[in-house]
Amino acid sequence: MSAPKNERVFDPNVSIVLVGCRGAGKRTLGFMGALHLRRRLVTEDHYFEKVTGLSRGQFLARNGKELFARQNIDVFKRMLDTNRHGCIIECGMSSLAEEAQDALRAFSRTHPVVYIHREREQIELLLDAADAKQLLKADETHRNCSNLEYYNLYDPSNHASLSILSSGLPMEGRQGSCKLLGAREDFARFLDLITGRGATRAWLESPFSVNAVPPELRSYSYALRLRLSYLVDMDLEWEDFEARADCVELIIDHWPDDLLNVVARHVALIRRKLGVPIIYHLGLRLGVDYLSLDLQRDEALVNRVLRHKGRSKIIGNFWYLGIPALPWYDDRQVENYSKARSLGCDVIRIVRFCAGDSEVEVLEEFKRRIQRTFPDPKPPLVAYDFSVLGVRTPLQSRILGPVKHPDMENERDHLATVCTYHHAFELLFRQFLLDPLQFYVLGSNVSYSLSPAMHTAAYEFAGMPHTYQAVNCPTLDNLNQICSSDSFGGGNLTAPFKVAIIPHLKVKSHHATAIGAVNVLLPLRGHTSVILDHANSRNKAGPAHDFFGDNTDWSSILTCLRRAISPRNYVQPSRTTGLVVGAGGMARAAIYALIQLGCRNIFVYNRTVQNATAVARHFNEWAAAQGIVGSSGSNGGGGGQTTNGSGHESGLGNGIDGGALLPLPEIVRVLPSLSDPWPAGYQLPTMVISCVPASSHDGNPPAVFEMPVGWLGSPTGGVVVELAYEPLITPLVAQMHAFRDRNSASSCPPWAVVDGLEVVGEMAIEAFELMTGRMAPKRLMREVGRKTWEGQRRGVATSYSNFGR
Repeated sequence: MSAPKNERVFDPNVSIVLVGCRGAGKRTLGFMGALHLRRRLVTEDHYFEKVTGLSRGQFLARNGKELFARQNIDVFKRMLDTNRHGCIIECGMSSLAEEAQDALRAFSRTHPVVYIHREREQIELLLDAADAKQLLKADETHRNCSNLEYYNLYDPSNHASLSILSSGLPMEGRQGSCKLLGAREDFARFLDLITGRGATRAWLESPFSVNAVPPELRSYSYALRLRLSYLVDMDLEWEDFEARADCVELIIDHWPDDLLNVVARHVALIRRKLGVPIIYHLGLRLGVDYLSLDLQRDEALVNRVLRHKGRSKIIGNFWYLGIPALPWYDDRQVENYSKARSLGCDVIRIVRFCAGDSEVEVLEEFKRRIQRTFPDPKPPLVAYDFSVLGVRTPLQSRILGPVKHPDMENERDHLATVCTYHHAFELLFRQFLLDPLQFYVLGSNVSYSLSPAMHTAAYEFAGMPHTYQAVNCPTLDNLNQICSSDSFGGGNLTAPFKVAIIPHLKVKSHHATAIGAVNVLLPLRGHTSVILDHANSRNKAGPAHDFFGDNTDWSSILTCLRRAISPRNYVQPSRTTGLVVGAGGMARAAIYALIQLGCRNIFVYNRTVQNATAVARHFNEWAAAQGIVGSSGSNGGGGGQTTNGSGHESGLGNGIDGGALLPLPEIVRVLPSLSDPWPAGYQLPTMVISCVPASSHDGNPPAVFEMPVGWLGSPTGGVVVELAYEPLITPLVAQMHAFRDRNSASSCPPWAVVDGLEVVGEMAIEAFELMTGRMAPKRLMREVGRKTWEGQRRGVATSYSNFGR
């Protein structure tokens, strides 16, 4: 038996169509998707007006219902036909017409057509009750003309106020989220999966990222089993399931009347709340990461799933649940593997009920037999015995071992009743399959770093016997001595190493190379040149033959910016302006974060202009090599760039003058003085990142930075990210408090402030994941960081720099 043709792997650049009920959020998601994929957004209303020269209402008033209905369908078909590539197409209510749905069904043979729906009560809030009932009933027909669906889960941050400046201790959740941040991140992950660009991009940028290596290719991975019957009336909070496994397997054992919507909602909840890959037994339409397929079912059903799997991976299953179960030594087990392999399964899972009739050695011999019989590359094998007490031992399966939450009662799920992620991972160290390692934060002034407390709490949560220390380390010789230990697991680097270490590293992430600074150092063990082998050697001791450098400063800043920036200030590449204060390693990361956010007008201010000039030159040369073009500065920064169909910005300023190409506009510029007015032709900054240490490393007076009042005149407000956290109220933060107080009675838009504690928490989270390869318990680490800072604040009278991370 061979694998049937996969009919739902679309060309990555074909247009994506969004259909659904009024109020489902298609327009908003379309805007988010177009920004994420760098595509053009086509809306049905705008396209109708473009074609006819009239709005829908005007056309209806002039021509009557019959001609309007005919024109509506003709324009709808034309919209699909003329925008087949490089677009996100948002359909209006014309998609409810039968002829339009016929056109969508034909379009879906070669394009993703995504049905957008959401909670009934949320749509009813937006529409008249009678209209809502009728419209929601008609909306169900969209499932028949689409090939994918996305449940637009309600995002409470849509109604959250912007960040309010606080004058006291930081509180969890004090900073208001960017509106619809959760929806934006969820939809971006969904689009990455259906277009096939997510995992590849993560791997190329940093192979040690927790998302770069899929669970089936990791050294050890675990699947948290969650039953629908439990989720519909769960007694734990979603946050309690964070970092409890590498992926979630959703099991349908409950069939409510509205099953399709209930399942779609819970897939959306898992995607939103836990952010891990999803294994699902049915959902061809939901864009999940893995489809669990029972290969003992009817051949026609198996082939149907394989034909429509899209970019979801297939886990081919053989379940032996009765007595006697097919033994491991039976040749039919090898035939099972061979069948699944021939069908193109990405993972093969064989599970059997054991009543004491199978020794552990028999299963191990079966695995060795598979290894000998089938050449590489071959699908990873998941094989284990279970009994009424659960999986017989967590070490039976190296990957996708079933686990449960330690506080979750689920008597029906015998596959995981006694096994938790903490217990299973801790057992690997007890069996000496993994080794206790030493991790560090290293630099010239790290005595009061918050990182040891945050990392130690995360190790305890995950069952890792690692240690994490802050060590003052002023020279490269000191650094080399620490890193040469066989038990060195990794280190966070601070001043003076972030830039100085670069010439000594042969292997760096894409981001670290671009930034020219490293803040995470990882050992590369063994003599293999395969980077995946090194990624899978984390949590193991041994001599390091080389080191890998990465940078998480930029991504932590980027995360904080996304949370705090308001929709009015969403980045427009040709217009939005950012300001970075400082010219060290953190300033480099801040500039890179702004570039990744899409900002193309970036200014740098530093007390030593020469240092700022060197940093600006570095990024302008890098941006030119990447084809990233800055604004020419005319018309508020709007000239000098356009966007081509692939989403890459290209300069219009590269015209021919006497046969020579004009230079590309700069992306980063230097501000020589705080007394100068803001440069003409550029909008005032809406993103300000202060990278100035609050205390000095070298005995000189610390830099004191306050924004010139004239630079705070953005008509839409903005966001200030302060990286220093000791003291928490820096001169810049104090200035923003005063600015808020002076303008509280006016209509001046507020400025959001992200303090250094929020940024340092994100840095610790990302470093933990890079160093260990495990999902970080984010809520726990943030809370521990905050409490540790509060304790230091009560016990330490003098201020110190925050850069000992």
